[in-house]
Amino acid sequence: MKIRGKFQKVNPIVPLYVLVGFLALAIPLRTYQLLFITESDTGFYKSVNWTVYALHLIAILAVAVSYVMVNLAKSVPSSKNPPSRKNKFLSVSSICFGFGIVLDAISIFSKLFLDKSGVALAERGNLVPLLIEGIFGVFAAIYILIFGISFFDGKTTYSQYKFLALTPLAWSVGRVIIRFLTRISYVNIADLLFELVAVSFMMIFFLALARISSGLANETSMRSLFASGFASAFFCLLTNVPRVIVTITGSGAIIPNAYPISVCDLFFAFFAVTYIINAMVYAKENDYKELQMENNKE
Repeated sequence: MKIRGKFQKVNPIVPLYVLVGFLALAIPLRTYQLLFITESDTGFYKSVNWTVYALHLIAILAVAVSYVMVNLAKSVPSSKNPPSRKNKFLSVSSICFGFGIVLDAISIFSKLFLDKSGVALAERGNLVPLLIEGIFGVFAAIYILIFGISFFDGKTTYSQYKFLALTPLAWSVGRVIIRFLTRISYVNIADLLFELVAVSFMMIFFLALARISSGLANETSMRSLFASGFASAFFCLLTNVPRVIVTITGSGAIIPNAYPISVCDLFFAFFAVTYIINAMVYAKENDYKELQMENNKE
């Protein structure tokens, strides 16, 4: 029996509150791991204790809650009716995320052309995915900035740029490939595993966003965007907030050089959550307007 979208009482925004609760448990665990059981030069665990198993369990539950609750909920906004209202909060989050992508692109090109490590990266086969990430990152930043301006003035101009709508997806594909090509154990190094999962869900989010923004969405696109957005935001925060905490407390030297604070991922979490909240508010406003119109006709 098909149960997708059958539960009126399940609110699709509830996973956000559940994920906040999971983060309240997971972030202290990950911070403890950085401080006491992680090698500062490699990022590998020095020893595997109960916190490793607890953290992985919380991460699995976070993804499961996101997908199960979003798919059960009936009141997920229509994929065919993307939000098109003024929202300064979403506009700010989009511009911040666009700025984060610019920083990511600058980092990529600096690594390739200004740093001696660029030669080593090319020899390891990372040149092509790095170029994909860098080049498409420039276009993705342009699209996200247009996206933010559209919500600042209430005009849906971003929907006119169907090709540019695909560039954030291509940018995230490059990031996923780079992490897959890293030849180390995903089990023994939490940063790489969680970053890989974060970017994988980010890729699903951008695919759904491109479909919705271009008017080519199917009936499940908005559900996919909600679930993947929540999951990716969770992992982006899980990997980066502990790094911020240890840096603020004066222990930033313990953060492995290969896994620095990603401003881009932090801003993505902000962007994804604000987009989902705006979509819910817009859908409710539309439902209210339609009800008013029906009442007026009667």
